[in-house]
Amino acid sequence: MPRVKRKQNKLANRSQVNGNFVAVPLDSEQSASQIDKDLDRLTKGRDGIVWELDNWPKSVQAVARAKGIPLA
Repeated sequence: MPRVKRKQNKLANRSQVNGNFVAVPLDSEQSASQIDKDLDRLTKGRDGIVWELDNWPKSVQAVARAKGIPLA
């Protein structure tokens, strides 16, 4: 009997950021931990700023929410 291929999950690249699970698409160039590090560098020393990330990829927005970055 032939094996049935399972549909591959588009968001199988999962990671934890501040205890929250964040899913990043498999075709993304960066992993969730890399996005986390980049957001740390971007927001370092800029407390109290509300970030507008509407035009950024959904994976970056999800990581920002998990990190507790205030979004517009």
